[in-house]
Amino acid sequence: MSEKKELTGYPSVDKPWLKYYSDEALNADMPRCTAYDYLWKSNKDYLSNIALNYFGRKICFAELFESIEKVAAAYQRFGIKPGDIVVFTTVTTPETIYSFYALSRIGAIANMVDPRTSAEGIRDYITETESKIIVTLDVAYPKIKESIKGTGIEKVIVVSPSDSLGRVFKTLYKVKNRTVRINEDYIYWKDFVAGASEIEDVLYEEDRCCLIVHTGGTTGNPKGVMLSNENLNALVLQSILTDIDMQRVHNWMDIMPPFIAYGIGMGIHLPLVIGMETILIPSFDPDKFDELLLKYKPIHMVFVPSYWETIINSRKLRNKDLSFIIAPTVGGDSMDINLERAANMFLKEHGCNYKVTKGYGMTEVCAGISGTLDSNNEEGSVGVPFVKTIVSVFKPESEEELKYGEVGEICITGPNVMLGYYGDPEATNNIARMHSDGKLWIHSGDMGYMNERGSIFIVDRMKRMIVRYDGFKVFPSAIEKTVCTHKGVNQCCVVRYKDPDHSQGDLPVAFVVKSKEWSHDLQDELERLCEKELPEYVQPVMWKFIDQMPHTPIGKVDYLALEKMVINP
Repeated sequence: MSEKKELTGYPSVDKPWLKYYSDEALNADMPRCTAYDYLWKSNKDYLSNIALNYFGRKICFAELFESIEKVAAAYQRFGIKPGDIVVFTTVTTPETIYSFYALSRIGAIANMVDPRTSAEGIRDYITETESKIIVTLDVAYPKIKESIKGTGIEKVIVVSPSDSLGRVFKTLYKVKNRTVRINEDYIYWKDFVAGASEIEDVLYEEDRCCLIVHTGGTTGNPKGVMLSNENLNALVLQSILTDIDMQRVHNWMDIMPPFIAYGIGMGIHLPLVIGMETILIPSFDPDKFDELLLKYKPIHMVFVPSYWETIINSRKLRNKDLSFIIAPTVGGDSMDINLERAANMFLKEHGCNYKVTKGYGMTEVCAGISGTLDSNNEEGSVGVPFVKTIVSVFKPESEEELKYGEVGEICITGPNVMLGYYGDPEATNNIARMHSDGKLWIHSGDMGYMNERGSIFIVDRMKRMIVRYDGFKVFPSAIEKTVCTHKGVNQCCVVRYKDPDHSQGDLPVAFVVKSKEWSHDLQDELERLCEKELPEYVQPVMWKFIDQMPHTPIGKVDYLALEKMVINP
């Protein structure tokens, strides 16, 4: 570990988190190669080991690399060159993984799009990138047929989730799902890869984009984030260099979709580079999470905090031994401290020796830049920065760095910083700013602080901050934390409401999900609780009780949907 030094009070100067890292980690160089090359170098001596587990069908690393080579040759045969962009509306199947690494291998770019995106939205993603090929799920065919009209798409490659299934599961899939009829502009996956020959090697180019993923759009219009091979590799190596026990002999359950950076970086690239058996769950139902835990006994997994509700309340997990779990990792959204406590208690009661592993990041920094370590897992924090990443807190909309404990905007610099938003330099410059220290900092839009141990605490989103007509600023999380201390509350989310009495300003509205065992009225008690614990200007002006929170496709609370519910109840 690094030597103790006198603190200046400024995180970017002191870097107090470095004390948790070994000399090996401090001196490590980030991989300068393609994502494919990093995968190959890490596993070329373990080709017989299992790489993928797809509904019980085991695919070893030798088969994985052989498939990647075939797929890379097929893309080249269909005219894909370095810098070309291929659009994907798929889920996490082996074919998606083959394609991602194949395109990295030949210098092309995978543009990952949520298959549930509207036909118009998919058309926009196609036209803005001038793509000529789209890879889609068979069940999404009718929508894609509409999406490609008027675009430059020359070929649609149709993938079925059954393509890599074993015989029994493949038969069951075909019984439950009708065969998609395609015309001459479409080609099935098996025909796409058939007859593919040798690959024309492509020279490695530093900081070349290999992946485009799109922001969630929960606080604005989605933007295409360009990530490089080096971004993804830095995420992986920095994760490996923590003190969390991750070994080749472990397994990893991937339930996050490939159209988010979290899914590609942490769900696929990290475990495969380590050499773990990666269990693919392409269609995830949070209500069946308990069944997956018992079936696969994953040592590692990544998911969003809201899924813990299913685990804690599961009857199937009662009296079950969960000691096989080492890193139950959550990210993608903030974790309520009460839920964190309940999750850790649940793990302890079921034989697990580890606490919930929390992390923090955003699409613009390749999903992850911090994590809780075995040696420092502070309650309520999102961990300490990764070893080659610098995180600090600045006065909003400025370069004025704040000291420990002072709340400001979380900013990040390091090897995970994106190349930029595709085709949108103005938006790129708004979030990625060159400071006077010569470093390019990502301004996250999250409000928080860092303590002297290097632990990061998120207070709220700047865009969620409610500014009243009188200038007072209300952080929704302050209300949410107070409300959630009531035993009758299962979940609370606070959103803005246009002040009807003033032309400028908003007011807070609280949405509440009651605990299942609570039957009588809650509003009076919650109002008294808030009056006691919170300043007058922070009091919610309206209470709405709902059965469950709306969520985005990846499990985050959908704040925009709640705001619409206030306007259109």
